[in-house]
Amino acid sequence: MQSLAREVERRMQRLAEASVSELYDDPFWFARYGEDRARRFGGEDAVFHVRYLVQALEAKDAGVMERYARWLQGLLVPRGMSSRHIAAHFQGLYGALVREGLTQPPEALEYVRAAESALVWPEGPAHAVHEALPRLVPQALGELSAREGPLTRGQEIRLGDELLLQLSYLMDALGAQRPGLFVEHVRWYAGFWPRRDLRCSYRGLLEALEAALARDVTVSEMPRVTVATGLTALEKEQS
Repeated sequence: MQSLAREVERRMQRLAEASVSELYDDPFWFARYGEDRARRFGGEDAVFHVRYLVQALEAKDAGVMERYARWLQGLLVPRGMSSRHIAAHFQGLYGALVREGLTQPPEALEYVRAAESALVWPEGPAHAVHEALPRLVPQALGELSAREGPLTRGQEIRLGDELLLQLSYLMDALGAQRPGLFVEHVRWYAGFWPRRDLRCSYRGLLEALEAALARDVTVSEMPRVTVATGLTALEKEQS
C-alpha cells in the first residue's frame, strides 16, 4: 500500500489536472463562479483530493476519504455547489487513476468510490429522496412528456441528468436542514437556465419534479413543499 501511496503522490499534479480536464465542459462552472475563479479553485481542490487520497492509502483507511468528502459537502453546499458536483470531482479522479494505470492494488479506486458514496445523506427526508431516485426521475420525465409532447431518447437523457442535478440540490437543502438553500439555488439557476438549451422551461421542469414527489408515497411532504417554495420564489422573481 505504501508503494501505491508514493506512486499516487508522485503523479499528484498530473492526476489533479486530468481529474478536472472535462469538468469545465459544463457551462455551470464559469457561469456560477467566473472562469478564472472556477479554474483556480477547481485546480486547487483537485490537488487536495489527491493529497487526501495519499493520506488514506498511507493509513489504509477509506474513512479518511469519507470524512473528507463530508467536510467538503458541508463547506461547498452553502456556496452554491451541489453534492452531485462534488461527486463529479471524485469521478474525474477515479477516471484519472484508471488512465494512469493505478488500478492494482485496487485501494485507490475503492477509496475514491468511498468518498463519492459518503456524499449520500444518511437519514431523514434527504435520504428518502435518494432512495426514491429510480422512481422520481422516470415519473418526472413522464410528466414532462405529457405536457411537452413525446421526448426523444436524447432529450430524455439530458432532462434526466438535469432532474438529478435539481434533486441533488434538493437533497442537500434537506440534509443540511436549510430549505432556503434550494430557494437560493432556484433564483440563481433561473437566469442560467437558457444556457442549458433544453426543451422545457425551468418552471416546467420543477413543476414536473413537484408532481413526481407528490405521487411517491415513500417521500414525506417536506421535499415537495421545498420545491413548491422554490416555484413560488421563481414566480415572484419573474413577476
